[in-house]
Amino acid sequence: MEILKYVDQLEEIVDTAAKVPFSNKVMVNVDEIFEVIDLIRENLPQELKDAQYALLEKDRMIAEAQAKAERELDNARKEARALVADHEIVRHAEIEADAVMERANQVALEVREGARSYANDVLYQIENSLDKALYTVKKSRDEIRLNTNKKASANAPAARPKENE
Repeated sequence: MEILKYVDQLEEIVDTAAKVPFSNKVMVNVDEIFEVIDLIRENLPQELKDAQYALLEKDRMIAEAQAKAERELDNARKEARALVADHEIVRHAEIEADAVMERANQVALEVREGARSYANDVLYQIENSLDKALYTVKKSRDEIRLNTNKKASANAPAARPKENE
C-alpha cells in the first residue's frame, strides 16, 4: 500500500534526524516532512474511491436482485392469468407464484446481506489503514511543532527587566 511506504519514509526521516543533545528529541527538515505528508494526502483519495465503489457495487447488487425479483413476480403473475380457466390450476398457480415470490425475496435478502457485509469489511479495512496513517501524520506533525517551538524559544532573546521610568 502506497500510504504505508510514505509512513515508512516519515519514520526513516525521524530515525536519521540529528539528535538534540541531552534530550530524546530530533531535528528534522520540515520541508521534507511536509513533502511526505502531501504524498500521503494525494494517495488517500484512492482509498476513499475504493470505499465509494464498494458502496455503489452494493447498491447495484441490491437493485439487480430487486429487478430479478420483480421479473420473476411478473412472470408468475402472467402464468397465473394464463391458467385462470381451471380453478385447480388457478389455485396451483397462486401457490407457485407465492413460492417464486418467496424465493425471489430470499435471494434479494441474501444479496443485500452479502453486499452490506462486503461493503462493511472493505470500509473497515480502509478505516484501519486511514487511522494508522492519520495517527502517524499527527504524531509527526506534533513532533515538528514541538521542535519548531523549542527552536523558536531557544533562539528568542532573553527578556530584559524594565528600567525605572
